[in-house]
Amino acid sequence: MRVLLVLLSLLTAWPAQAGEMRRLVVNGVERTYYLHVPATVKPGAPLIIMLHGATADGRNDVRRYGWEHWADSRDFIIAGPDAPTLRANEPVSDKNFRTWNHGGHRAASNVTSSDDVGFVAAMIDDVARLSAIDRRRVYVAGFSSGGAMAHRLGIELSGRIAAISASAGGLPPAYGRGVRGMPILISAGDRDPVTPVEGNGTFVADSHRTIIDKWRALNDCPAARRPPSAPDLLVELSAPCRDGSEVRYVRMLGVDHVWPRTNQIDLTIASWEFFMRFRLPN
Repeated sequence: MRVLLVLLSLLTAWPAQAGEMRRLVVNGVERTYYLHVPATVKPGAPLIIMLHGATADGRNDVRRYGWEHWADSRDFIIAGPDAPTLRANEPVSDKNFRTWNHGGHRAASNVTSSDDVGFVAAMIDDVARLSAIDRRRVYVAGFSSGGAMAHRLGIELSGRIAAISASAGGLPPAYGRGVRGMPILISAGDRDPVTPVEGNGTFVADSHRTIIDKWRALNDCPAARRPPSAPDLLVELSAPCRDGSEVRYVRMLGVDHVWPRTNQIDLTIASWEFFMRFRLPN
């Protein structure tokens, strides 16, 4: 994939500052992302990428899911890229919202032609130029449309991403096999009408079981087991898998189509704790 990358920074500070919107041109298309670099972050910090759901944007989901707070207290960098809108060259609105080209459903041509994989790869390079991140500790979290995009990136950028957390999304109908095993945290609520447990939802056709088993096959995993968990969570684990990866599934009981941050489970914290157990090989 040949990516034409031209950096158009909104700010001139070096290194990047907390709360910065940045612009990239990827294959002739301008893209934007939100970047939060804690003031006290040290060289070699991890990078976490949060992929927003449809109708949202990167800055919105980074902030409302508490990633900035955790980045400040745990010394990592958080980035929130913006998906393409349904129609180009029109303002964002309720009828022209953002959604990812994850390959999982039919969408407007501006979305299906968007090089979102190339954009995320270029964004990682851009952040690495601005801050001395640890390239072995780059992680992707995603919700809904962003969750489906996280699945796609976990396969197509498996040589650059150490682990993913995909919530309320599924693999695209056509997918390959990553160059390495991908540690993945799969989560969804049991009352989610968009990605229902038994499948045939408004967004994802596969059942939770089908999604889990696809990843177990991709990662060459052993039989699953159920470790101890909270009474309102159903947890299933397959490990160790290819290249030291694992497939962890969390069904959140009584939860609708949301990224929860409750006493039951704070998915931001759970994703962070999952990520910190993995890194790319040298």
